[in-house]
Amino acid sequence: MIERASLSSTLLQSGGIPVADDPIILAFGAAYLLIVVLIGAWGYMRTQTTGDFLITGKSIGTWVLAMTAFSVIQSGFGFVGGPELVYAFGTTSLWIFFTAPFGFLLTWVVLAKRLRLLADIRKVLTLADGMYVRYESDWVRGLTGLAVIVGVIAYLATNLAALQFVMRAIFGIPVIWGLLGGALILLLYSMLGGMIAGVWTDFLQALTMITGAVFVFAYAMSFGGGMGTISRNLASADPALVSPFGAMGEATTAVLVGIAWWILFSVGAAGQPHLITKFYMSRNLEILKWGAPIAALSYAVSSLIAFSAGLSMRSMVEAGEIAETFSASEVGPVFVLEYTPSVVAGLILAALLAAIMSTSDSFLNIGAAAVSRDIPRALGRPIEDDKTELRVTQVALAGLTILSTGVVYYSEALVGILGTIGWGFFAAAFVPIAVFGMNWKGATKWGAIASIVGGLTVNVLYSAIPMAADVAGYGGLASGIMAFYPFPDAFPVGTVALLVAVVLFIGVSLATQEWEELPTDLHPLLEH
Repeated sequence: MIERASLSSTLLQSGGIPVADDPIILAFGAAYLLIVVLIGAWGYMRTQTTGDFLITGKSIGTWVLAMTAFSVIQSGFGFVGGPELVYAFGTTSLWIFFTAPFGFLLTWVVLAKRLRLLADIRKVLTLADGMYVRYESDWVRGLTGLAVIVGVIAYLATNLAALQFVMRAIFGIPVIWGLLGGALILLLYSMLGGMIAGVWTDFLQALTMITGAVFVFAYAMSFGGGMGTISRNLASADPALVSPFGAMGEATTAVLVGIAWWILFSVGAAGQPHLITKFYMSRNLEILKWGAPIAALSYAVSSLIAFSAGLSMRSMVEAGEIAETFSASEVGPVFVLEYTPSVVAGLILAALLAAIMSTSDSFLNIGAAAVSRDIPRALGRPIEDDKTELRVTQVALAGLTILSTGVVYYSEALVGILGTIGWGFFAAAFVPIAVFGMNWKGATKWGAIASIVGGLTVNVLYSAIPMAADVAGYGGLASGIMAFYPFPDAFPVGTVALLVAVVLFIGVSLATQEWEELPTDLHPLLEH
């Protein structure tokens, strides 16, 4: 399966990453870190309650909402994970980048207004709060919180894995110190600023990333000799690299993987809690109107980095024009540092620092809220004092940061692979209960429980356990488990889990409809 793809990638290697010795790049990086810290301090002064910390007090407008929605999905994955997948598998990865913009449009249509109205009807700060209101079930609340924690660890690891490369590229420090130092800075930033700081850092880095992506695309196309030359070089090495479905497996497998990624990254967008909880934050319903096209277009433009850098670098390697002295995970940093002007490199790397910080802040906030708010409330032991709940949330940030840092340190998975694992966990757990639940009166708590448990089981069994077994040296156990996986190894487990969860949700809800009634105050919401 894709999650266990083995490509000579060791996340803690340092030899293939060039170090910027240009004062312009160093200045960009230092300035951006300073800006991020200042935004964090400003956010700290604005944060008085748990509501301020988690949803900014419903204060953000159209452009900020759209840009923060796009940037939390793109982040470090787009610069490190994206180019490495394109470099390794060719056009297979474009089924992610060309379909994800559709995911924004779908998510806005099916969830934006309903979740924002829900925040007016009841006091909801987290996805688990919203799902508790919809299903009136502590089991649903608790399972939602648990699924958030599991997905956050994988997703946060994606960003920390990218951060270690960016820190080394800018400041010249060993990768291990880039990981540990970056994690510490991230933790301090997140504990200070909360979501208020995160959304404004998102907005700043989104504008920077879009600008930089256009420049990177132009330089990458020039570097590779144009799309015609790039395509010829890749086709000469392996025609599958530029085929409609790419080079992930044989022809039939590649088609299946392309379709699976299309499902996972379009439909699955509506299950990403760090995206859909942003709708709670909007100032009013009117500002939601233009958010989807702005976010979708922004994501499409920013994806030019992964598309152009990955293909042009692979093309030049196959043509013998450059030596492959780097791993797939290092393609993005290597191209930007070695083949673009200092100003462009500084702009991109600085934006990446901000992107990783702000996106990781979103993950930490929703994960910590699951620990301090969702799980205790599901167990019937809520933290009543708001100040205490806020402090417990901030302490939970530390535990999640440490766990995710450990995943990066001990795992040899590609940054892009970690990203698909996190996305798959969230998609399977939350697409059925959120999308169907907020649009179908017949959805029941038993359907929600069955779908979350089913989706998590598939993901844990075929993603988390095999990866952990490999890391622990029990490769035989991992192989034994995967012998029962009913699809080609390259077929993403997240798609299987999502489909299983949807079937369980619909089937169990239909079987248990007569046992439940929709809460009275939610009838107008689902009819809206």
